[in-house]
Amino acid sequence: MKLRVLHVITTLGRGGAERQLINLVCHTPPEEYKHLVVYLHPPHDLAEELENAGHEVVCLDLPKRAPWLFAPRRLKPILKRFQPHLIQTWLYEADFAVRLSTRGLSIPVVNTLHQPAYEPETIAAGQWPNWKMQILRQIDRTTARWSKPLFIAVSETVRDSAIKQLALPKRDVRVIYNAIDVDTLRTSPDKVEKLRTELALPTDVFFFLNVGRMAPQKGQTFLLEAFQIVAHKFDDVYLGFAGDGPLLAELQELSRALGIDHRVRFLGRREDIGTCLELANAFVFPSLFEGHPLALVEAMLKGVPCITTRIGAMEEIVSNREHAILVNPRSAAELADAMVELRCDAGLRQRVAEAAQKLALERFDLRNAVTTWGALYSEVLKSRGQLS
Repeated sequence: MKLRVLHVITTLGRGGAERQLINLVCHTPPEEYKHLVVYLHPPHDLAEELENAGHEVVCLDLPKRAPWLFAPRRLKPILKRFQPHLIQTWLYEADFAVRLSTRGLSIPVVNTLHQPAYEPETIAAGQWPNWKMQILRQIDRTTARWSKPLFIAVSETVRDSAIKQLALPKRDVRVIYNAIDVDTLRTSPDKVEKLRTELALPTDVFFFLNVGRMAPQKGQTFLLEAFQIVAHKFDDVYLGFAGDGPLLAELQELSRALGIDHRVRFLGRREDIGTCLELANAFVFPSLFEGHPLALVEAMLKGVPCITTRIGAMEEIVSNREHAILVNPRSAAELADAMVELRCDAGLRQRVAEAAQKLALERFDLRNAVTTWGALYSEVLKSRGQLS
C-alpha cells in the first residue's frame, strides 16, 4: 500500500519553502508514496515541474487576503476524495487552512516552520505591521492548540522561536534542516561563459554575488553601501544580484545614486543559480533574519567563499572564519571590510570555501533529508496506529 501524503502550501512561486516541498515530493520512492500537492492561490511557477514528475497538483484559486478563511469549502472535497494518511503543510496560511478544514477529523498533520516570524527583530526587519503579526500569532496559537499538529522547524533558531511565541510544548517541535539537491546546481563551462558575456563582465574581474528575494529583510541596501566603499578601492570588483522582489527598483536607483551602477548587475529571477555561483568569486548574504539560509547553503555546496551576518540561523550552521566571514547585521562598514579581505586573501578564500563545502555536503544533502522525512512519516503514522 502506498502512503498517501497531501501537501498544502500557500503558492507554488519560486521560494525556499516551495523548493523544499518539490525536493521532498520528487525524491521520495514512487513505489512507496503517492503525493497530492494543493496550493491556495497563484503564482503557479513550480506546478509544471511537479506535474512533469507525475504528481497531481491542484490550485484552489482562493483570495490572496486571508485565503484560509475560504479554504474548507474547497479543501474538504479533496480530503474526501484523496483520503490522505497524513497532511503536511508549508507556510502559515496553509497551516491555518488545514487546521480549519480538518477540525473533527483524525488525520495526522505536520506543520513545517520556516521563519522566526513573530520575533520583534523579524517583524521590524520585514517592515511588517506589528498589529497584524500579533493577530496572526494569536490565530496561530489558538488553532494549533485545538488541532495539535506536529511541528517541524527548519532550524533550532526557528524551533526555539516557535516554542516561545506559540507556547508550544518542546516535545511537539522537531528540527529537520532544509536540504539541497546538489544535481540542480551543476553547470558547464560554456554556460558560465555565456552568462559572463550576457553580464558584460571582463574575464579578470572579482565578482561578488548575492542571491535572494529583493526585500527589506535581505539587507541588500547595506550591501550596496558596502560595495561603494569596495569599488572605490579596487577597479576590478563587480557586484551581482540574482533575484526579484518589491525592492528591485529601489535598489537599482540606490546603485545609481551611489555612483556604482556601472559595476552592479541585476540578473533578475534565475533558474540557473548553479551557473551564477560558478561565475562568482565570493558570495555575500547580509540578511537581517533567516529561518534556514538556503541561498547560503547553495553557495557553500558550490565551494564559493561566503560572507554573511552574525544572526542565529547563520551562526547555527557556520563558524566565523572557519566556514564563512560573519559580520554584524546592518553594518555596511563591516561588510565592506570583509569584502576587501576576501578580495585580497586567496588563501582565506580557499580555506573557508573548502571547509564550508565539506560541512554542507555532510549536513544538507537532499538524500539524507528524504530518509529523515520518511522515518518521521512512519513514526507519526505508527503513533496513530495507522502503520503496524
